[in-house]
Amino acid sequence: MPASLMLGTAWSIRDLYVTPHHRRTGIASALLRHTITGARAAGALRVSLQTETDNVPALKLYTAIGFRPVGGLELLNLSFAP
Repeated sequence: MPASLMLGTAWSIRDLYVTPHHRRTGIASALLRHTITGARAAGALRVSLQTETDNVPALKLYTAIGFRPVGGLELLNLSFAP
């Protein structure tokens, strides 16, 4: 059953950016782990995030920490011209 139907709390990471000079130093991992710890402490049922399919470094980090792809969902956007 989806968390939204169970009236549970879900956290969503919308943006995670580390400047190029500071990448591969553990900052992103530390930020993710801190967020996961906070979500658990707050009673969240899950933490979700998204990235581009070709962002291999991010996907490797996220799966190494334990994030898994979600099947059966599609991401839909309605874009507006500037």
